[in-house]
Amino acid sequence: MNSSGATMAAGSFASVSAANGSCTLADFTVSGYDAPTWNEEDEEYVDGCGGGDFVIQFLSSAGTTEARYYWIDNGEVAPGWYAASNGTAIEGGAASVSIPAGKAMWVIGRGMKLTSAGAVNNEDIAFKTRSSGASAVGNATPIDQTLAKLTVTGYDAPTWNEEDEEYVDGCGGGDFVVQFLTSSGTTESRYYWIDNGEVAPGWYAASNGTAISGGASSITLPAGKGMWVIGRGMYLNIPAPEL
Repeated sequence: MNSSGATMAAGSFASVSAANGSCTLADFTVSGYDAPTWNEEDEEYVDGCGGGDFVIQFLSSAGTTEARYYWIDNGEVAPGWYAASNGTAIEGGAASVSIPAGKAMWVIGRGMKLTSAGAVNNEDIAFKTRSSGASAVGNATPIDQTLAKLTVTGYDAPTWNEEDEEYVDGCGGGDFVVQFLTSSGTTESRYYWIDNGEVAPGWYAASNGTAISGGASSITLPAGKGMWVIGRGMYLNIPAPEL
């Protein structure tokens, strides 16, 4: 068994992986908070993790909230995942909630730690991005990757148009963009996949084809690192880890 932990701040997102292509919500636990204790004077529990303290949201392909789950450990219910902030049980239990390999989630966790446990994915992963807007994606491998190992497919190759004397099709500077966020939710860095017939297919520092200082191989993506992707229905391909 392998396990990995990632410290989350409000508005973070994480990704998951498993050898069989998916894992379940029951494979995830939350820590990093004080255990609930009974206060005799006030006759109530203090500390712990309340209904709104740690929430994960899964998004649909349209970008709307598909499902939401709450980690609760408040002294009144058994520590675990619930369907609502008031402690409503998940129908079928957390083990019935399947999470496909690489599925990204929004996490609101106030600096707590979300830990996943299980076998890790050891096959190539291809994320299909939304046809509009942005997709939440992650490095769902158990090891660090570099940006150079990630490729983009799902678009027509650029071809030269003799009549207009220009390239058509391909992937322009704004067609596929990845953004990495800081713990506060601001953009930390942004990279562009360009394959427009004028530059070599690959990652660039700007939409005009400016080279990345040090090259794409100098950009490290830690295991589980999440990213925002604008890709118009294209595929972001992450290779299987070289273990």
